[in-house]
Amino acid sequence: MAYFVASNEVSAAPLSPLDVWDPTITSPVTGTVWVIGTEVNVTWSTDNIPPDGVSNGGHVYLAKEEVEVISLSPTFDLVAANGSFTVIVPAVVPDDDYQIVLFGDSGNIGPSFTIVAPSS
Repeated sequence: MAYFVASNEVSAAPLSPLDVWDPTITSPVTGTVWVIGTEVNVTWSTDNIPPDGVSNGGHVYLAKEEVEVISLSPTFDLVAANGSFTVIVPAVVPDDDYQIVLFGDSGNIGPSFTIVAPSS
């Protein structure tokens, strides 16, 4: 049996609106080719960073056909990264419909690009 106690004495700190930063992914873009197993830079525009910073940590995901496939990074400070984060291209099925998703305050998805197998 569960008991709940109700009270009308609720005190909360006032909430302030959070700034949402929606940076444009600048790399990879259409025409970019990544090779499985190599280090590459995911880059984004640092224009218009809110003066008070952003509310969440950043995270880079690889998507295929706009559906999240693989996490490529741990959570990191989106502002301190200064528009760039280095990742290793994962072993995925080579194709031309991959996108990068940059999460922070919002989920930005970049244009489609290609991932290929390494040459032997």
